[in-house]
Amino acid sequence: MRPIKHIASLLALFSFTGLSCQESINSTVLVCYGKINPDSVRNYKYVILESEQFNSFDVGLMKESNELLLGYISLGEVSANRNYFDLLKERTLGKNEIWDSYYLNLRDSTTKRTLLGLVEKIREKGFDGLFLDTVDAFGPWGPSSNQANDYVSLLKEITEQFPGIHLMQNSGIALLPKSAPYVSSLALESVVTDYDFGKSAYRLRKTSGFNERVKELTEVDEQYDLSIVMIEYANTKKMANRVKNQALNLPWDYFIGKIDLAEIPKY
Repeated sequence: MRPIKHIASLLALFSFTGLSCQESINSTVLVCYGKINPDSVRNYKYVILESEQFNSFDVGLMKESNELLLGYISLGEVSANRNYFDLLKERTLGKNEIWDSYYLNLRDSTTKRTLLGLVEKIREKGFDGLFLDTVDAFGPWGPSSNQANDYVSLLKEITEQFPGIHLMQNSGIALLPKSAPYVSSLALESVVTDYDFGKSAYRLRKTSGFNERVKELTEVDEQYDLSIVMIEYANTKKMANRVKNQALNLPWDYFIGKIDLAEIPKY
């Protein structure tokens, strides 16, 4: 989920017909990459933020009224707007034309040192952990699949260097057999929803696709000792409430917001 300038008895419970609309979305999770007022961030289980937007005072204030604060970090790619981009650009392994970003080489010592330095800065601000994005690049069908073991080695080094750190892996389910010992939670985008980037359209996932995503997460839940978070996208109150009604039938924490993730959702 990039910042933008992305079981038979169980399945039988779900339907996209929805219930009556609620007045608020009441998510247990907040994902926001914009600059927001720390005083407005309260009573969340997970708060996922762009760490560069906040100082140590802001983080301390938010930790007083929320359970876990996680700082965003991209391990698979680097975008041109990052302050360390110039340092790593010539060390990358090709360009992702869709996102205008570049694939990181975790075998490069400068890249690895830069990422670990970023982790240190996030921790020094008081964040409880990290939200690990773009790790699908290391999956079986990713452009950096040959670096899967390097990704896991980096996780191991992070947990050794920063004991007690909470790592939330975004997607990358195929990597869990090796990464699960080092991560505390898993996020998965678009379980209920299915944002169409080509058409910039918000939509609900078809029932068959929804059931498959639920089955996939259920298997993760049964196999690994990981907390699970669903990240969903809606642009209207009506759609957000339909998504909420589906999410409430599932046993996992969830977030519902707009695709740009620039502010606290208001529907």
